[in-house]
Amino acid sequence: MTQPDGARSAEDQSAKTAQDRLCKELLTSGLHDWVPLVEVITAIAHYNLADTLPAQQDLALQTIRSLVEDGLMEIGDLPGPDGKFPAWNLQIDAAMERVYDRFVRHYDDPTRWEFSIWLGLTDSGKRTAEALKT
Repeated sequence: MTQPDGARSAEDQSAKTAQDRLCKELLTSGLHDWVPLVEVITAIAHYNLADTLPAQQDLALQTIRSLVEDGLMEIGDLPGPDGKFPAWNLQIDAAMERVYDRFVRHYDDPTRWEFSIWLGLTDSGKRTAEALKT
């Protein structure tokens, strides 16, 4: 059974609002430090942005993709001793497939994803995050 257009529109708007809220949280958090994937899922749970684990994972993946596509954040590994963010040198689809593999396929093994996938702000992301603070 399909939903009436009004119900679908409300559902789409709710998803967009959740993604906007998560984007803002990740961007502003990124001003203070790099953001591990576990922080993404924690923010989703804290703000009740999605009800089920699959919905939480989907929201996380969509939001990360959006932030990377918009040039606001990069996906990478935990920074090394030089303090620079080691972004993955991958196309967006390959990077998201790596995130999906660790985060969805191996969700039951948190050591594979909680602190092995990081998000770092780009220069554009820093400017956007600063503007969100006001």
